[in-house]
Amino acid sequence: MRVAAWQAPIGLGRGADRLLALEGAARAAAGAGARLLVAPEFALSGPPGPTEPGSPSDGPEARALAELARSAGIAVAAGYLEACTGRLYSAALLVDHDGKALANYRRSHLRAVERERLAGGAWLSVMPVGDRRCGLVIGYDLRFPEVARALVLAGADLLLCLGGRPAEPEAALGALAAARAIENGVPLVLSGWAEPGGGAARILGSRGEPLALAGDATGTISADLPPPLTGEAGLADRRPRLYRQLVAEEP
Repeated sequence: MRVAAWQAPIGLGRGADRLLALEGAARAAAGAGARLLVAPEFALSGPPGPTEPGSPSDGPEARALAELARSAGIAVAAGYLEACTGRLYSAALLVDHDGKALANYRRSHLRAVERERLAGGAWLSVMPVGDRRCGLVIGYDLRFPEVARALVLAGADLLLCLGGRPAEPEAALGALAAARAIENGVPLVLSGWAEPGGGAARILGSRGEPLALAGDATGTISADLPPPLTGEAGLADRRPRLYRQLVAEEP
Protein backbone atom coordinates (compact mmCIF):
# COMPACT_ATOMS: atom_id res chain seq x y z
CA MET A 1 0.00 0.00 0.00
CA ARG A 2 1.34 3.42 -0.97
CA VAL A 3 0.64 6.31 1.39
CA ALA A 4 1.34 10.05 1.30
CA ALA A 5 1.91 12.86 3.78
CA TRP A 6 1.27 16.54 3.13
CA GLN A 7 3.59 19.25 4.40
CA ALA A 8 1.41 22.35 4.22
CA PRO A 9 2.68 25.93 3.98
CA ILE A 10 2.61 27.62 7.37
CA GLY A 11 0.92 30.72 5.90
CA LEU A 12 -2.04 28.81 4.51
CA GLY A 13 -5.21 30.93 4.48
CA ARG A 14 -8.65 29.99 5.72
CA GLY A 15 -11.83 28.54 4.28
CA ALA A 16 -11.77 28.00 0.53
CA ASP A 17 -7.99 28.57 0.37
CA ARG A 18 -7.38 25.62 2.66
CA LEU A 19 -9.72 23.34 0.75
CA LEU A 20 -8.14 24.29 -2.56
CA ALA A 21 -4.65 23.59 -1.20
CA LEU A 22 -5.77 20.27 0.31
CA GLU A 23 -7.43 19.28 -2.96
CA GLY A 24 -4.17 19.94 -4.78
CA ALA A 25 -2.30 17.79 -2.25
CA ALA A 26 -4.85 14.98 -2.58
CA ARG A 27 -4.64 14.97 -6.37
CA ALA A 28 -0.84 15.02 -6.26
CA ALA A 29 -0.82 12.10 -3.83
CA ALA A 30 -3.32 10.13 -5.92
CA GLY A 31 -1.28 10.87 -9.04
CA ALA A 32 1.75 9.35 -7.28
CA GLY A 33 -0.23 6.17 -6.70
CA ALA A 34 -1.03 6.71 -3.01
CA ARG A 35 -4.25 5.28 -1.60
CA LEU A 36 -4.18 7.41 1.56
CA LEU A 37 -3.14 11.01 2.29
CA VAL A 38 -2.42 12.30 5.80
CA ALA A 39 -2.87 16.08 6.17
CA PRO A 40 -1.79 18.10 9.23
CA GLU A 41 -3.68 19.12 12.35
CA PHE A 42 -6.08 22.02 11.58
CA ALA A 43 -5.61 21.53 7.83
CA LEU A 44 -9.33 22.12 7.20
CA SER A 45 -10.08 24.78 9.81
CA GLY A 46 -8.51 26.32 12.90
CA PRO A 47 -6.39 26.62 14.94
CA PRO A 48 -8.62 27.95 17.73
CA GLY A 49 -8.74 31.72 18.05
CA PRO A 50 -10.96 34.33 19.68
CA THR A 51 -13.32 34.41 16.67
CA GLU A 52 -12.93 30.85 15.35
CA PRO A 53 -16.28 29.06 15.91
CA GLY A 54 -15.27 25.57 14.76
CA SER A 55 -17.46 23.22 12.78
CA PRO A 56 -19.53 20.12 13.61
CA SER A 57 -18.30 16.71 12.47
CA ASP A 58 -21.08 16.65 9.84
CA GLY A 59 -20.66 20.31 8.89
CA PRO A 60 -19.50 21.99 5.66
CA GLU A 61 -15.82 21.10 6.15
CA ALA A 62 -16.70 17.41 6.54
CA ARG A 63 -18.92 17.43 3.47
CA ALA A 64 -16.25 19.26 1.46
CA LEU A 65 -13.61 16.74 2.54
CA ALA A 66 -15.86 13.85 1.52
CA GLU A 67 -16.39 15.35 -1.93
CA LEU A 68 -12.68 16.13 -2.27
CA ALA A 69 -11.70 12.52 -1.43
CA ARG A 70 -14.32 11.13 -3.79
CA SER A 71 -13.22 13.44 -6.60
CA ALA A 72 -9.51 12.67 -6.17
CA GLY A 73 -10.12 8.96 -5.54
CA ILE A 74 -8.01 8.79 -2.38
CA ALA A 75 -8.66 8.30 1.34
CA VAL A 76 -7.78 11.38 3.42
CA ALA A 77 -7.15 12.03 7.10
CA ALA A 78 -7.27 15.76 7.85
CA GLY A 79 -7.43 17.87 11.00
CA TYR A 80 -10.02 20.52 11.79
CA LEU A 81 -11.44 22.52 14.68
CA GLU A 82 -14.55 20.63 15.78
CA ALA A 83 -17.40 22.32 17.65
CA CYS A 84 -19.65 20.05 19.72
CA THR A 85 -21.98 20.79 22.66
CA GLY A 86 -20.36 24.13 23.40
CA ARG A 87 -16.79 22.80 23.32
CA LEU A 88 -13.97 22.96 20.78
CA TYR A 89 -11.70 20.03 19.90
CA SER A 90 -8.66 19.48 17.74
CA ALA A 91 -10.17 16.66 15.69
CA ALA A 92 -9.30 14.45 12.74
CA LEU A 93 -11.68 13.26 10.05
CA LEU A 94 -10.78 10.07 8.20
CA VAL A 95 -12.65 9.69 4.90
CA ASP A 96 -12.40 6.79 2.47
CA HIS A 97 -11.67 7.18 -1.26
CA ASP A 98 -15.40 7.06 -2.03
CA GLY A 99 -16.19 9.90 0.38
CA LYS A 100 -17.47 7.65 3.17
CA ALA A 101 -16.67 8.91 6.68
CA LEU A 102 -14.68 6.27 8.58
CA ALA A 103 -13.72 7.98 11.85
CA ASN A 104 -13.70 11.22 13.80
CA TYR A 105 -10.99 11.37 16.47
CA ARG A 106 -10.44 14.20 18.98
CA ARG A 107 -6.91 14.90 20.23
CA SER A 108 -6.75 13.39 23.70
CA HIS A 109 -3.72 15.26 25.11
CA LEU A 110 -3.60 19.04 25.58
CA ARG A 111 -0.88 21.45 26.57
CA ALA A 112 -1.66 23.61 29.58
CA VAL A 113 -1.92 26.75 27.41
CA GLU A 114 -4.58 25.09 25.23
CA ARG A 115 -7.00 24.03 27.94
CA GLU A 116 -8.75 27.39 28.08
CA ARG A 117 -9.94 27.00 24.48
CA LEU A 118 -9.82 23.27 23.75
CA ALA A 119 -11.29 20.16 25.36
CA GLY A 120 -9.58 16.77 25.24
CA GLY A 121 -11.04 13.75 23.49
CA ALA A 122 -12.16 10.70 25.46
CA TRP A 123 -11.38 7.82 23.08
CA LEU A 124 -8.76 6.43 20.71
CA SER A 125 -9.59 5.35 17.18
CA VAL A 126 -8.42 2.44 14.98
CA MET A 127 -10.01 2.09 11.54
CA PRO A 128 -9.26 -0.07 8.47
CA VAL A 129 -8.18 1.66 5.26
CA GLY A 130 -7.38 -0.67 2.39
CA ASP A 131 -5.44 -3.60 3.81
CA ARG A 132 -4.13 -1.71 6.86
CA ARG A 133 -5.62 -0.89 10.26
CA CYS A 134 -4.85 2.75 10.97
CA GLY A 135 -4.46 4.32 14.40
CA LEU A 136 -5.01 8.09 14.56
CA VAL A 137 -2.63 10.42 16.43
CA ILE A 138 -2.84 14.23 16.45
CA GLY A 139 -0.10 16.72 17.25
CA TYR A 140 0.81 16.65 20.95
CA ASP A 141 -0.44 13.05 21.25
CA LEU A 142 2.87 11.99 19.68
CA ARG A 143 4.63 13.00 22.92
CA PHE A 144 2.90 10.18 24.81
CA PRO A 145 4.07 6.63 24.02
CA GLU A 146 0.93 5.22 25.66
CA VAL A 147 -1.24 6.52 22.81
CA ALA A 148 0.63 4.70 20.05
CA ARG A 149 1.03 1.56 22.18
CA ALA A 150 -2.70 1.44 23.02
CA LEU A 151 -3.58 1.82 19.33
CA VAL A 152 -1.23 -1.01 18.31
CA LEU A 153 -2.52 -3.26 21.10
CA ALA A 154 -6.02 -2.55 19.74
CA GLY A 155 -4.96 -3.85 16.33
CA ALA A 156 -3.42 -0.89 14.49
CA ASP A 157 -0.61 -1.83 12.09
CA LEU A 158 -0.08 1.71 10.77
CA LEU A 159 0.07 4.98 12.72
CA LEU A 160 -1.30 8.13 11.06
CA CYS A 161 0.08 11.22 12.80
CA LEU A 162 -1.48 14.57 11.92
CA GLY A 163 1.41 16.88 12.75
CA GLY A 164 0.70 20.05 14.67
CA ARG A 165 1.91 23.56 14.06
CA PRO A 166 5.61 23.82 14.98
CA ALA A 167 5.94 23.78 18.77
CA GLU A 168 9.24 21.95 19.08
CA PRO A 169 12.34 21.42 16.91
CA GLU A 170 12.05 19.27 13.82
CA ALA A 171 14.77 16.98 15.17
CA ALA A 172 12.72 16.30 18.31
CA LEU A 173 9.60 15.51 16.29
CA GLY A 174 11.60 13.21 14.05
CA ALA A 175 13.00 11.39 17.08
CA LEU A 176 9.54 10.99 18.62
CA ALA A 177 8.10 9.66 15.36
CA ALA A 178 10.96 7.17 14.97
CA ALA A 179 10.57 6.03 18.58
CA ARG A 180 6.83 5.41 18.14
CA ALA A 181 7.50 3.32 15.01
CA ILE A 182 10.39 1.35 16.52
CA GLU A 183 8.82 0.59 19.89
CA ASN A 184 5.62 -0.69 18.24
CA GLY A 185 7.05 -2.30 15.10
CA VAL A 186 4.67 -0.52 12.72
CA PRO A 187 5.10 2.06 9.93
CA LEU A 188 4.23 5.67 10.71
CA VAL A 189 3.07 8.55 8.51
CA LEU A 190 3.62 12.06 9.90
CA SER A 191 2.25 15.12 8.09
CA GLY A 192 3.34 18.61 9.04
CA TRP A 193 3.57 22.35 8.54
CA ALA A 194 6.61 23.77 6.76
CA GLU A 195 8.67 26.32 8.68
CA PRO A 196 11.98 28.12 8.06
CA GLY A 197 14.79 25.65 8.51
CA GLY A 198 12.80 22.48 7.97
CA GLY A 199 9.58 20.56 8.45
CA ALA A 200 8.68 17.34 10.19
CA ALA A 201 6.65 15.49 7.53
CA ARG A 202 8.00 11.98 6.96
CA ILE A 203 7.04 8.39 6.27
CA LEU A 204 8.84 5.79 8.38
CA GLY A 205 9.10 2.03 8.16
CA SER A 206 8.50 -0.49 10.91
CA ARG A 207 12.06 -0.10 12.23
CA GLY A 208 11.92 3.69 12.17
CA GLU A 209 13.82 3.89 8.88
CA PRO A 210 12.94 6.90 6.69
CA LEU A 211 11.02 5.95 3.56
CA ALA A 212 10.33 9.58 2.55
CA LEU A 213 11.26 12.93 4.09
CA ALA A 214 9.83 16.34 3.21
CA GLY A 215 12.69 18.43 4.59
CA ASP A 216 11.81 22.11 4.32
CA ALA A 217 9.73 21.73 1.15
CA THR A 218 5.95 22.07 0.98
CA GLY A 219 3.85 19.53 -0.90
CA THR A 220 3.31 15.79 -0.68
CA ILE A 221 5.70 12.90 -0.17
CA SER A 222 4.78 9.27 -0.75
CA ALA A 223 6.17 5.79 -0.16
CA ASP A 224 5.21 2.14 -0.30
CA LEU A 225 4.71 0.67 3.15
CA PRO A 226 6.60 -2.41 4.29
CA PRO A 227 4.66 -5.04 6.22
CA PRO A 228 4.45 -4.59 10.00
CA LEU A 229 6.99 -6.56 12.02
CA THR A 230 5.83 -9.75 13.69
CA GLY A 231 7.19 -10.25 17.18
CA GLU A 232 10.21 -7.95 16.73
CA ALA A 233 8.62 -5.05 18.63
CA GLY A 234 8.58 -7.14 21.79
CA LEU A 235 4.87 -6.72 22.50
CA ALA A 236 4.60 -10.32 23.65
CA ASP A 237 7.51 -9.82 26.07
CA ARG A 238 5.91 -7.01 28.04
CA ARG A 239 5.31 -7.30 31.81
CA PRO A 240 2.28 -5.04 32.36
CA ARG A 241 2.13 -5.64 36.11
CA LEU A 242 5.41 -3.78 36.50
CA TYR A 243 4.03 -0.70 34.74
CA ARG A 244 0.57 -0.72 36.28
CA GLN A 245 1.17 2.65 37.94
CA LEU A 246 1.52 4.22 34.49
CA VAL A 247 -2.18 3.72 33.86
CA ALA A 248 -3.46 3.95 37.43
CA GLU A 249 -6.26 6.43 37.96
CA GLU A 250 -5.12 9.74 39.42
CA PRO A 251 -6.31 10.31 43.01
